[in-house]
This record gives sequence, structure tokens and C-alpha cells, in this order.
Amino acid sequence: METPADPPREPDQPDPQHLMDTTLPGPFASRSEIPDNDRWRLEDIFPDDAAWEAAFAHLPPLLDQVVAWRGLLAAAPENLAAALLGSDLLEQECLELLAYARMRRDEDNTLPAYQAMTDRITSFYYLFAEKTAFILPEMARIDADLLLDWQASTPSLKDFRMLIDNSIRNRPHTLSEAEEALLSRFGPTSEGINDVFSMLDHVEIDLGDFPDEQGHATRMTHGRFAQLREHPDRAVRARAFAQVHESYAKVGRTLSTLYATRVKTDSAFSAARHHTDTLTDALFADNLPTQTVTGLISAVHAGLPDLYRYFGLRQRLMGLCDLHIYDTYVPLVAESQRSYTYSQACELVKAGLSPLGEEYATVLERHLSDRWIDVYETPGKTTGAYSWGSYRSHPYVLLNYSGLQNDVFTLAHEVGHSLHTYFSSRQPFALSHYPIFLAEIASTVNENLLLQHLMDQCDILTPEGRQEKIALLNHFLEEFRLTVFRQTMFCEFELKAHQAAEAGQPLTAEALTELYRDLLALYFGPDVVIDPFMHWEWSRIPHFYTAYYVFKYATGFSAAVALSQQIRQEGEPAVRRYLEFLGSGGSGYPLDLLQKAGVDLSTSTPVQHALAVFARTLDELEQLLASDTGSSPIQLA
Repeated sequence: METPADPPREPDQPDPQHLMDTTLPGPFASRSEIPDNDRWRLEDIFPDDAAWEAAFAHLPPLLDQVVAWRGLLAAAPENLAAALLGSDLLEQECLELLAYARMRRDEDNTLPAYQAMTDRITSFYYLFAEKTAFILPEMARIDADLLLDWQASTPSLKDFRMLIDNSIRNRPHTLSEAEEALLSRFGPTSEGINDVFSMLDHVEIDLGDFPDEQGHATRMTHGRFAQLREHPDRAVRARAFAQVHESYAKVGRTLSTLYATRVKTDSAFSAARHHTDTLTDALFADNLPTQTVTGLISAVHAGLPDLYRYFGLRQRLMGLCDLHIYDTYVPLVAESQRSYTYSQACELVKAGLSPLGEEYATVLERHLSDRWIDVYETPGKTTGAYSWGSYRSHPYVLLNYSGLQNDVFTLAHEVGHSLHTYFSSRQPFALSHYPIFLAEIASTVNENLLLQHLMDQCDILTPEGRQEKIALLNHFLEEFRLTVFRQTMFCEFELKAHQAAEAGQPLTAEALTELYRDLLALYFGPDVVIDPFMHWEWSRIPHFYTAYYVFKYATGFSAAVALSQQIRQEGEPAVRRYLEFLGSGGSGYPLDLLQKAGVDLSTSTPVQHALAVFARTLDELEQLLASDTGSSPIQLA
């Protein structure tokens, strides 16, 4: 099922706090207080709830029309085309209905009506998947050469070339119709493992109380922990880290059993489809070689000395005799104290993305000014930010804008997702969905271009300009550390855990914590102290319940570094290749699409290039710090 594209931020990623500008609006007591122009216009999908209900009522007849072709697909190319076109139309309808219901719900999660609408369309979507499970097995019984002939000679099959090619590739892994239907019924059960972790993570695990600035005991939450990681008082940071991770350790055996069950389930589904192992299974849909993951890990291992150098710089600037993991989230230098109205943020994003050319700028202007964005926080609104799309109308962005500089980066990031969706929607629906492997590239290109624009504005001949550039350089290094180094460490953990299970080794609490301890020692280096409670950090990472997802953050970031540099250095030729990439959607396999844009992720070269950029950025930061007489260690209590 299509879901919103979210920022490539692991839950622990720093969220720097900045001073607020009194000219910023809000906080708002209700959505009605927000000007229309700052609320998204979901009426572009359905004019009202009644229209949604009318469209929902048409779904069962559409499904019946598709199911009527059961057993007939191999008889003639027209039959196959009719079934695929009907399924295509039904999926479009489902996603339009889901987008409207889900985004209405996200406006105010306290309203039960939109929760009910979301649940209804989600349930129908699963029914749709179950009832149409006959299509791939029937396609698999058609001779491959004949199927390709049909595709070449039947105009109505033209848009399904990737589906047909994938169906042929999938033949060794496609089961009988009964087996496919049975596996689809186990989908909710498999997802239930993730739901159990989510319930434990957000509801059942007690993180305890923690004193606020006045010494009053208040509940520890994930959001509060994110703030406490950056606290200038080292004792506060240390206590917060210990308290959170020891809370998970208290139920560590339960969490170990749950994660082991997740891994065993991954292995069972992989074996059922006759894949060699879970890694090849996870990479198969995108037609990726295992080198994509193993090469990433090897390249990052080779780049670890520069990460160790960064930690050494951090330790010196903080004036510490030793460095613990709980010291690695404190901002090295004062972040920008500037704040921006939303209008100012839009102008800054437009200026930062101007290297992408006139066509991109025209669509960006529409996105920013034509009510495609829901800007401000209101009671009950979903937190965070995301981009989601409606194929028939346009993409949307949900924000909770508060005026921080980080919010400006979030805006650039999310419209990157949106414009990728917008340009991809020029493809036929069957070819419009770009794979998750590519999903974080456009958003990160935007962030990189905005960052470079902001750094270009810094006058390093002035103390203020030097401090601003130092902060921005450190912003990039932190983004890189958390998106490339950290996500690769996560990837290596889940790879080793799955390999252990596939080799028949038990994933006990002791085995998992030992594995994670060794990876922490490798990725943080010999000079960072690894406290025993950090061995349990793996148990609170939700990404591990979607196997082999996190590596895409690291490869996507690396590709974005290469693309943003090409755009700035080459100009129009690189922009043309990039826009063609954005408009390619899912019309090819991801490595092929990226290669046309100028990045070859079939090798580890782009990752190595990105690591070299990290090293050069660190060099520049060290040089500026050495020349800036105004810089001084962080004052710890």
C-alpha cells in the first residue's frame, strides 16, 4: 500500500532548538483560525465527504469486474489487458480514497469519522489484494516469449511492461493461486508483530519520570528524550540515556523474543518464495544485487577513520577528557538563532533550489502558493512532516511549521518528495510509482542545495559569518553521520541478525546485545566510551521491524550528494538529466534510472565519493574553527 514519504530521519536525529520570532503566527487553538492559504485544499481530491462515500460505493462493482477475468487471462492478450486495466483503475480509486481519508484524519486525529473512513478503505485495500491474487499466478502460466509478444503487439499492454517483466523475473518465486492467497492472509499477522512493538514502544514501556528545569518530576517521553540528548549539562544527558535504555532492558528478553520472531517470519516468507536468503528477497523487487548492501558496508568501514576524527574534534571542542555516546548529540557550535516566517522560508527555499532551473521553479511555486501544504500545528493534528500524493490531482505536504531553521530544511525536504511525485505522475499510472530505493534522493538533493545556498551567503570575513558557516558545516556533518554512518550500522546489525537466524543460531537477548555492542565499538571507534546500557539501543529502533529498509537512507544520501554536486558544477546538462530522473517514476529499475541521471550505485563509488565529501567538509570545519577566535568549548555544568 502506498504511504506518505517521510523525511530520512531516524527517530534519534537531532532537532536543534532555536529562538522564536515574535512575528510568527500561532499557536492556533483550532484550524479555523488559520488562513485558508496556509491549509491544504483536499477538495482537489474529493469535493466533500459525500463524494468520497459515492466513490467508495463504486469499489465493489469494480472489484467484481476484475475478478470476472479469473481463469481467463491466458486465453488472449485482450483478456489479460482487461484484467490489468481494471486492477489498475481500482488501485487508483483506492489510493485516492485512502489519501483523502488519511489526510483528513491527520488534520485532527480526535475526529472518529475520518479514522473510520481510513479503516474502511484500508480494509477494502487488503480485500482487493486478496481477491486479485490470481493475476500473477495466471500470468506465470503464460509462456514467457508469448507474453512478451503480447506486450509488444497489444497497445493496451504497453503501460504494463515493467509488470510483465517483473512477472517473468518472479516466476521462480511465484506460488500457486491458492498459495498466493494463503500468503496474503498471513500479511496482517506478519504486520501484527510490528504492531506489538509499536504498542510496547509507545504505550507499555514505562520510561519513568525525569526532573524538569525546575526540579519537578515529569514523564519521560520519546520527544523529551530527543531534547535531553542535547542538554548542555552532561549529567542530565547521561542520566537520560541510561534511564531510557535501561527501561527497554527491563523488558529486553521480551523484545529479543519479539525481534527474533520478526526475523524468523522474514525468513519464513523468504523461504516460501524460494529466495536464497532474506537479503536477496528484500532486494529482488528493485532488481538490486547484494553488492548494493555489502558494498555499502565495506565502503563505510573504510571511511570510519574520518568519523573517528569527527568524534575527536567533538571531544576537543567540548573540553572533555573522554567522550561517551551521550555526548555525540550536543551541537558542536551554536546553531543559527534566526527564525523565519513561513513566507520567508518559502522565499529561501525558492532561492536555494534555483539551480534546478525554470521548469522546476514553476512547479515549486505552485506547490508553495496553491494550497498544497498544510502549514501550522493545531490540536489533534498529526505531528512531524510528510509528503503524500494524489495521482489525479497533485502531491500534498503536511508540516508543523514553527519558524526554526530546521523547519526550513524540512520544507525543502518535503517539497523534494512532492516534486518527485509530481514529475513521476506524468507517467501512466502503472509506471508512476518510484521505488522506495529512490524515494529519499530528491528530498536530500533539495536539502543539500539549500545548505549550499545558505553557506554561500556567509561572509567568513566577519565573526558572525564564520559562526554561521561553522554551524551549517556541522549541520551537514551531523546529517551525514546520522544518515550514512548510523543507518549503515543499523543495516549491518539486521544483516548479521538475519544471517545468524538463517544459520540456525538462536537470537537470544545475550546474542543480540553482544552483536550490537561489537557494532557500537566498530562505528564509534576506540576513543568513545560505550556504556553497557547502550548495548540495548537496538531494542528501541522501530526500523528493524521492516528488514533491509534503512540502507536505502545511506545509499539515497550518497546519490543525492553526487547529484547536487553535478547540478551545481555542470548546470543545465545535469539539471536535464535530473529532471528526466524525476519524471521516470517507476518506468525502469532503480539502478538503471539512477545511472541515466549520472550516478552508478551498482558499485560503491558514489558512497566512497560521499565519504570523501564528508572528509573535506570536516577539513573545512576544522580550518574555520582554528581561524575563529570567537569559538570556544561548550560550557558544561
